[in-house]
Parts: sequence; structure tokens; C-alpha cells
Amino acid sequence: MSSAYNFLKKICNSLGEHNDALYAVLAIAVFKGVMRPTFTMMDKKSDKETKKYAAFREGLTEVIAFCSYILTHKLVLPLAVPLAKKTRKSPKKIKNGLSLLSVCLTAGVIIPAVCNLTLKPIMDGVKKLSEKRNKKPLNIETNKILDIKEKEIPTTLTSTYKPILWSKQQGNMLKIMQETYANRNNNGMRVGL
Repeated sequence: MSSAYNFLKKICNSLGEHNDALYAVLAIAVFKGVMRPTFTMMDKKSDKETKKYAAFREGLTEVIAFCSYILTHKLVLPLAVPLAKKTRKSPKKIKNGLSLLSVCLTAGVIIPAVCNLTLKPIMDGVKKLSEKRNKKPLNIETNKILDIKEKEIPTTLTSTYKPILWSKQQGNMLKIMQETYANRNNNGMRVGL
């Protein structure tokens, strides 16, 4: 029991001394990259090919996120020392602030932009590879065409409509239409209750 306590204490001390926003978002990206595809594949209601497509796309998104966080962090951190000299603040505080800003910028702007640019070409390439390997198209369409058969309407209807020429002096348009078309046969169609 004491060895587990010492191990936990050592981890907490290490994370407390080297606290960085990057570690939190990297951990989140790893867990999302593993768990979201896993839960997608466990969905019993979806078809197998759709599940594979969605799981691969979710995993790929988190790989892009992981790499983007590291890259922006590495690009922003060298600015800490010059900013600390100009502002006469602690370099550690400036570094932590820049780390948080880089994480926010990456999550809000860079990851969506990179995903918009790269996901479609990658997924199209994976789809082509899958089709070549399986020699059947990957069905990822979610909307299906409904085949609705309707009862045929007899074509013996004759046109009993007459054009209505209406002006404001004649009065209410609804009343004129009711008087004109009230005697029309509706061919067994029921309207209302």
C-alpha cells in the first residue's frame, strides 16, 4: 500500500513542479483518440463499414490534434525569454502563459483548419484503397432513397376550373372561389375529418 502511495505522491509532485497546459491537452487527445473509436466500434446499431469509417476519422482527428499541440507549443515557447526581458517578469510565468495561449489557439483555430484541409483527402485515399482491396464500394452514405408506391389515380378527371378575374370591387376572393368551385366533383377524395 505504501509503495502505491509513494508512486502517486511522486507523480503528483512531478506534475505540480512541471505543470504545463500542454500535458493536459495531450492526455485528453490520447484518451479521446483511443476511447472514441472504441466506443464507435461497439455501436451495435450501425453498419460495419460506417463504424470503421467513423472510428478511423475520429482517431485521425486526435492524431492531428496531438501533433498540432506539440508543434505550436514548440514554436511559441522560444518567445518566453525575450518577452520576460521586455516585461521584467519571471520567464517561468511567461512560459506558462504562452503555453496556455498556444493550447487555446491550437484548439480553436489550428486543429479545425488542419482537419478541414487534410481529412477529406486522407479519407478519400483510404476509401479508394478499401475499394481496391475489397473490390466493392465502401458504403458510407447515410441517406437512402425511399421507394414509395402510391395508389394510381384515375386519369378520367376533366378540368372544371375557370380562370377567375378578380378586382377589389368584386369583394372577398375566398367567397368568389367558393362560389365558383363549390359544385366541383372531388372524385372520392376526403379532405379533413
